[in-house]
Amino acid sequence: MEYSKQGVEKAKNEGNSLFSKGQVEEAVRWFSKGLWLVDSKKATSVPSDLHSILHSNRAFAYVKLKRWAEAEADCSAALSINAKNTKAQYRRAMARFELGQAAGAL
Repeated sequence: MEYSKQGVEKAKNEGNSLFSKGQVEEAVRWFSKGLWLVDSKKATSVPSDLHSILHSNRAFAYVKLKRWAEAEADCSAALSINAKNTKAQYRRAMARFELGQAAGAL
């Protein structure tokens, strides 16, 4: 894996491809690889939008796996990076509803 913005993009694209094929667990691994590159500072100059999208995409995979707590945490991370990430807002509301946090979902 390339330690660069291109490597992060590749991880995102690979994760999206696997997700669309129904290989959700493997998609989680690829999104996690991209996040690791950013969080460990192995890849620099990564736009905040891309960082937020990686969290949001992994959260959606967690939603599909019914791993609600992980989905909620990833959505919160995505929103802390980019408060305008509407997909993360929606996915966090779904996760919170499933966790019995109706007030937080609203």
